[in-house]
Amino acid sequence: MSNLDNLTSKILADAKAQADKIVKDAQEKAQHKYDLEIKKINAKKETVLENARRDRELLSERIKSSANLKARNKKLEAKQTIIDKVIDKLKTKLVNMDEKKYINYLNQNIDKKTITGKELIVKKEFVEKVKKEFSGAKVKENEFVTSGFIVEENGIQENYTFEVKLDFMRDELEVEISKLLFS
Repeated sequence: MSNLDNLTSKILADAKAQADKIVKDAQEKAQHKYDLEIKKINAKKETVLENARRDRELLSERIKSSANLKARNKKLEAKQTIIDKVIDKLKTKLVNMDEKKYINYLNQNIDKKTITGKELIVKKEFVEKVKKEFSGAKVKENEFVTSGFIVEENGIQENYTFEVKLDFMRDELEVEISKLLFS
């Protein structure tokens, strides 16, 4: 029986060795799979973190750009408000021009030779003075302007009021005012 015990012991020892080898191989395979999965997870984690960093930087840049754009727009609005106020003050000053300056302005802008026979529309308060200064023109006494003057011939009006001139020259004036105030 000792042979049988020896044989059984040997079979059991071989089976245990084989079982240990299978368990060891299984543990190594499991460890290898585990390590591969950990590497994959770490790689995904790094990708997610890198994407998050890029997204954060992009979002930060967008926020900064938006803030800079809003600040620039506010600054431009403020400048435009100041320019509008300057133009309004200029209009007011021109509308309230005294008689001497008004007559000088008319003399500089109306050719007395070509005005003969044409109708002239002027400020109400200066009608009499304009009649004397421009005797060849027909100065209207029932139609007036708040500033500047209008020349009318055959129903066609040439408008030289300050409001119209300022509106016409507004772009140029804005550039000049901007240079004077903000440069």
